[in-house]
Amino acid sequence: MAQTKAHKKKRRSQAPIALVYFITMIIFLFVIGMLALYALREFGVIGNDDSDSDAGIKSPVYNTLFARVNSKGVLADATVIRVAPDAKKIIIMPVSAFTVSGSQTMREIHEEGGMVKLEAAVAETFGITIDNYVSLTNDAFENAADIVGGITYTPDEELYYLSQDNDENDIAIPSGDLTNLSGHQIRLICQYPVFKEGRNGNMKFLGTAVTMLINAFQQTNITKDNLDNFYNIFTANSDTDWTSAQYKEEKSYLKDMLDQNLTPAEALVPEGEWTDDSHFKVSDKFKESVQTMLKDTAPSAAEK
Repeated sequence: MAQTKAHKKKRRSQAPIALVYFITMIIFLFVIGMLALYALREFGVIGNDDSDSDAGIKSPVYNTLFARVNSKGVLADATVIRVAPDAKKIIIMPVSAFTVSGSQTMREIHEEGGMVKLEAAVAETFGITIDNYVSLTNDAFENAADIVGGITYTPDEELYYLSQDNDENDIAIPSGDLTNLSGHQIRLICQYPVFKEGRNGNMKFLGTAVTMLINAFQQTNITKDNLDNFYNIFTANSDTDWTSAQYKEEKSYLKDMLDQNLTPAEALVPEGEWTDDSHFKVSDKFKESVQTMLKDTAPSAAEK
């Protein structure tokens, strides 16, 4: 009996020691954790997420590659659209199908490897990150443009092309004439040889047309109501990795920009050299301009 009482007393006397040891370990781990967090923030490994920070919560940016592919499966042209909510800007970068990446044109790369290879080639050529890609049929491009109401365009040169198919595919616009262009007419001008400077004129017009279409969004609430419709048009019969969940996240920022009645779209047209009518090499100077644009529209730091 005496031994049992002694044993219980010994266990009771050890309990406070174990508790002190446990508390000491918790405090030690907490201190070490706080020191490690401080070090990581000091060296920029993680950001400072203090709720009272003046910077606030930064919105993401979205770079989406839209590639128009004709009924024969041939790449006609492409456009990178960068939505930058914090900067309240949408950057439009038209990409000719004849832009050279390595030893191949974008058209050849698409023919060989589809949208996945095209996305990688565009990203590498311009030094950007592409978040999603979408292939567009001619009908999808035209329908989306017609929902907005097309564009009002004044060419500084006569645009003329006589199609061998039918009158609906003819182009005849005098220089200086203010003309309302439907989605069908916009598409034709993007691809027909109607400009004095050849394919470079088509690329510039694509940038102008898409910029005008996006800036027309703010003119009516119908456009905001049709954002879901646009997504469905773009992704129907499309080779795309743009999921509905990703679209819904981006949609919230687009609606906010539309609510502010902004005209946020700006064209950034590639510069470089046409070595012949079917090969365009992007200049290093333009690539520097792209990097400047990325920094100016990044949510917090320059895109890597």
